[in-house]
Amino acid sequence: IVGERQDGCGNLLDESERDKLTGLYNRRSFDRHLQRQLHGTRPREGEQAGQTWLAILDIDHFKRINDTWGHLYGDEVILMIAQQMRASFRHGDALFRFGGEEFVVLMSAIDREAATAALQRFRTRVQDHEFPQVGQVTVSVGFAVIGPHDYPATVRDRADKALYFAKNSGRNQVFSYEDLRARGALDGDVTAGSVDLF
Repeated sequence: IVGERQDGCGNLLDESERDKLTGLYNRRSFDRHLQRQLHGTRPREGEQAGQTWLAILDIDHFKRINDTWGHLYGDEVILMIAQQMRASFRHGDALFRFGGEEFVVLMSAIDREAATAALQRFRTRVQDHEFPQVGQVTVSVGFAVIGPHDYPATVRDRADKALYFAKNSGRNQVFSYEDLRARGALDGDVTAGSVDLF
C-alpha cells in the first residue's frame, strides 16, 4: 500500500484506515481527512494551491452487475474502479471507498472548471475501459467545493445532491452542486432516496 509505514504500529494504523478490498482509504478515515481540509491545512506535497472539492462517485447499475455475473465479478469491477481512480487523480488527492459501489475523492483544483475536467477525465476513462466479462461500466459523479466554514455533513450533502441529480438525469455524468444551484436545477425535490441508485 502506498505510504504504508514499515513499523508494526504504523501498519496497524494504516490497515484500520484502508478498505480491505481496494486499499483505498475507508469511510472511517474520511472524517479525519475532511476535518484537516476544513481547518485549512496547507496543501500536501503534490497538491496545487486552489480550492478543495469533495466528489462522490457511484458505479451505475452495480446491483445489476452483481445479480447478472455474481459478486466475484462485482468485486473485480470495484477493484478496477479503484485502479482507474489511482491512475486518474493526482498523488496528493485523497481517495476513499465508502462501501458498496460508492467512492469519494478529496481533491484540489484551481477552480470549478478544472475540477470538472479532472472528474470528466475519470468518468470517460471508466466508460472507455473494457471490464472482463461485464463489458462497459459507467459512473455518476456529484461534487461540491469545500468552504472554510463548512461542516462535514453540509459538504457531503451538497455533493450527494449533485450525485442524485446525475443519477436522475441518465447516469454516466458529472455535476457540480454549485453549477446546479446557479442554474436553479436543484429547486425541485432532489433528495436522497428520490432515485433508484442501482
